[in-house]
Amino acid sequence: MALVIKKWHASTTPNEKGNYVHLIGREAGLFAWFLSVLGLDPTTEVEIKKDLIIFSAASLSGRTTRVIPMKSLTSAFYGYEKPWKEAVLLGLILSPLFFIGLLVGPLYYFLNKTLAIGVVEASGWNGGFAFKRSVIEGQNIDEKQAYKVIDIVRHLIEGHHVA
Repeated sequence: MALVIKKWHASTTPNEKGNYVHLIGREAGLFAWFLSVLGLDPTTEVEIKKDLIIFSAASLSGRTTRVIPMKSLTSAFYGYEKPWKEAVLLGLILSPLFFIGLLVGPLYYFLNKTLAIGVVEASGWNGGFAFKRSVIEGQNIDEKQAYKVIDIVRHLIEGHHVA
């Protein structure tokens, strides 16, 4: 399931906490947003520092954190999915109903484009983060911004200064 982005920071210079990348996502939907307003939202968080990556996943039951040294990463990946087939199908199915399809199809496409980024650890563990546009938080991350995260990780894995 894709998360919506609550916070997105990706820079070639670390922030005050030493993070080159800091992503926080929550489950999609109004109920999940309401829980976040109450401070009860389950979130997934990725922090990428000079020498390590920290993956944290919280739920209403607890929290799990995985700390990975940068030198144990073997690869990083990203992908982009555009749900144009589903959007066209919805548009065609709903078009006889007072042109609702003309609104629903594009809206579905607009809200459900999904990006995924992740890393693979030497042990074979695969950590990923799939996300989509957040209307409520006003966050929209495109393919270029996702690639920037992977480029930062690549430079850090190779031990180069991030440029």
